[in-house]
Amino acid sequence: MKLHYRSNLSAGCAALIAAVLLFLITPVQVAAEASSVHGISSRTLPYALSVLTGVCGVGLILQSLVLKKDEVKELDLRKEAKGLLYMLVLLAYGLGLKHSFLIATSLLGVATLAFTKCKKPWYYVISIVAVAVIYLMFTQLLHVRLP
Repeated sequence: MKLHYRSNLSAGCAALIAAVLLFLITPVQVAAEASSVHGISSRTLPYALSVLTGVCGVGLILQSLVLKKDEVKELDLRKEAKGLLYMLVLLAYGLGLKHSFLIATSLLGVATLAFTKCKKPWYYVISIVAVAVIYLMFTQLLHVRLP
């Protein structure tokens, strides 16, 4: 299946959505300070970045719709399926990381080697052993608590 899209218009819409989301989550994620210097607080940079992203998004949308400077590009979903599947693996890794660092990271290493079609079994063993050694170093030597 092939998907056709206008590059500037879609990038502008994505930037505008990202800017609105960033603007909305800033008060939830960044704590307000009791004192600020000349009106500059810890929320100033996230707000400025969201406004800048929004302005750039509007600029891309105007460039596409008003100035007609846009390319129609084609995305072949069959070719991109492997990348989309790997994104799902990374999402599963993020969810699995809450339960066990050792198992989730070992599975991520094995899945990455499988995606690259690695046929040498030693690479899989090295990946799992490296994760185990890193886990032991952090938990036993550095006393860092990992899930």
